[in-house]
This record gives sequence, structure tokens and C-alpha cells, in this order.
Amino acid sequence: MITVITPTYKRYQYLKNAIESVLAQTYTDFEYIIVDDNPVGTKDRTLTKDVIKSFSDSRIRYVQNQENLGGAGSRNVAIAMAKGEYIAFLDDDDIYLPDRLRVQVEAMQKNDWEVCVMDGITYHYETGKFVSIKHQHLKQNMSNDELIRNHLLYHISGTNTFMFKTDFLRKIGGFDVIPSCQEYVLMQKALDAKPKFGYLPIILIKNFQHDGEQISTGSKKLTGQKLLIANKKKYFYLLNNKEKRQVLCRYHGVLFFVYFKMHVFLHAISELILCFFYSPKNAIAWANEYAGKIKS
Repeated sequence: MITVITPTYKRYQYLKNAIESVLAQTYTDFEYIIVDDNPVGTKDRTLTKDVIKSFSDSRIRYVQNQENLGGAGSRNVAIAMAKGEYIAFLDDDDIYLPDRLRVQVEAMQKNDWEVCVMDGITYHYETGKFVSIKHQHLKQNMSNDELIRNHLLYHISGTNTFMFKTDFLRKIGGFDVIPSCQEYVLMQKALDAKPKFGYLPIILIKNFQHDGEQISTGSKKLTGQKLLIANKKKYFYLLNNKEKRQVLCRYHGVLFFVYFKMHVFLHAISELILCFFYSPKNAIAWANEYAGKIKS
């Protein structure tokens, strides 16, 4: 059996689509744990409960947090209570395609993988227009060091594409409750444990971007990025100088974006200079990726 986990917070208007996509899976041996992280007594809690209760499927397990735990903490609650041999995740505003669970779990069972990831695709929710594809830059039978190098350079993400053996996920401690970059740290912890790792170069999940949605900014984002680069530097011995500069370029580019959105322009300029200093080529690519978000 598979346990599918969805934490939800102030997105009751999208949650119905997520639930329907899980219940429509061609692989039917699953339980679906939805963790409501909305504050007790609020309209969001009431409306979220109404959406979930509109489904009569016995595979749905509805959990209400008594205090706000965030996405990582809410997922950990569900991981602890999961009955499935495997665990998959779905954000409350995204959807699975019908064969998502079947294809991934059959591959994991056939190959005895402990961790498996797929590619992902993102659309704009309001218009339905294509936004981007996430290719994992992975190949089959990569060594553990090669997987870590890939993760350092490109990030093996996102959470919706992951499937874990439950025992393995519990062994590595689930998600760290940190200000940001939780899925990056989770995958790094998984790779540190040297799992049997599999990759499926297919897309069976649709992620959505919404009007006005931006990458998180502020002090939590700054703290998270500083923790992230400290974590990455522990593995710099696996990278050549060009690759190290690529990682540092992205780090300072993200800090530029955060400071810019906070209107701390002196720091923003300093980070932008460092971003181009470490790798002009990657800085230009990063700038093209973030241009729309910076204007918003």
C-alpha cells in the first residue's frame, strides 16, 4: 500500500482538484492523509473541512493540527502515522495524472528502490499556459557521489515527484523543520544514507503557479539560504572549481532577489556583483529565470 500525504494551508479553493486527482488513480491500494494546518476556529479551517468531508472515500484520513506546524511539520505528522509501505506527496494546489502512483510504485518494487524521483511540469493556474519543465539532469545507475553532485548543482526536486520506502524515510528522520529549503535538505539526507535510488524520466504530476505568487522572501528566506550554502559547502570536495562557482553564483543571485524584494538595495547590489563575479554565464541564465518574479 502507498500513503499519499497532502498538507494544506489556506488553499481550500484548490484542494478539491488535488483530492480528485488522487482518488482517480489507476493504482487503488493507497491511503490518503490530508493534514489541515489552518488555525483552529478560522474560516480557512471550516472551508477546508467542508471540502474534505464532501468526499466519502474511506481511504481519506483527515488530520487537524492543533497549532500551525508548517509544511514540513505537517508532513512529518503524516509520515509518523502512515500505514503504507511507500510514501508519496502532493501539494494542495497541484494534481496527479491518473497513472502517477502505479508507474512509480511498480518501478520501485521491480528494482527494490528506496527512493525514486520523476520529472515535473508547471502550468499557470489561471490561464493554463505552460510555465516550465523540471528535468532532473539524472541518468540511471549513477553513483552516490554523482547523485550528490547533481543535487548540489541542479537540485533534485520537487516534493511532488518523490516516492520513498516508508521505513527508509523514517530512518532518515523525515523533513527538517527549517525556515526554507526543506525538500533540498530531505533529499540530501536521503543521499547521505546511500539509498537504492531510481529515476523515471517521465511527467505524471502537474504543478501550478498562481497569479501574484512569488518565491518567498524575508528573514526566513535569508536564514534558509545561509543554512543551505553551509550544507552545500560540506560537499564541495566533490566539485571542480567551475562547479563551485556555479553554486556560489546561484546562492548570491537568490540573495540579490530576496534583498531586492525587501527593498534593501545596497545589499542587493552587493549580492548581484558577487553573482556575476562567480559566473557571468550562469548569472545571465539565472537572471532570465527570475526576471518575471523580480518585476512582480
